[in-house]
Amino acid sequence: MALPVSPTVYLVGAAILYGVGLYCVTTKRNVIKLVIGIEILVAAAHLNFIAFSAYRWFTQWALDIFSFFSSMGITDNLTLTLFGSYFITANLYTPLYVDPLAHVIVIISIVLGGCVVAIALSFIMNLYKHYGTLDSEKMRKLKW
Repeated sequence: MALPVSPTVYLVGAAILYGVGLYCVTTKRNVIKLVIGIEILVAAAHLNFIAFSAYRWFTQWALDIFSFFSSMGITDNLTLTLFGSYFITANLYTPLYVDPLAHVIVIISIVLGGCVVAIALSFIMNLYKHYGTLDSEKMRKLKW
């Protein structure tokens, strides 16, 4: 069995994609490059969504919080038993479980993103026919 990859790798990759996407959106004046920058931002969001679905951070974090509160005497043992047993069960019986709902949502988002890009490119073609340029600064100065 292969060793699992640390979630830090995915989060660093997503942070790099966010940086590249924000750089494209904030500095580029060409409309096609703006659309590409937005798609890079969406890809970073997809990577984060899949990474968070693949790791059971919330259950371990909540179990640690409940255990800490119980050791401090803040929560009663019944609350820890009810909620803690759920988190222990989720961690013990499905340690390598990946939530398929996140994959379905990302696949639907990719399909819808492709449709949005197709419509955006058709708008860009009409903008180029009308204005003769794809520079967003020049388009702001021109009138219909």
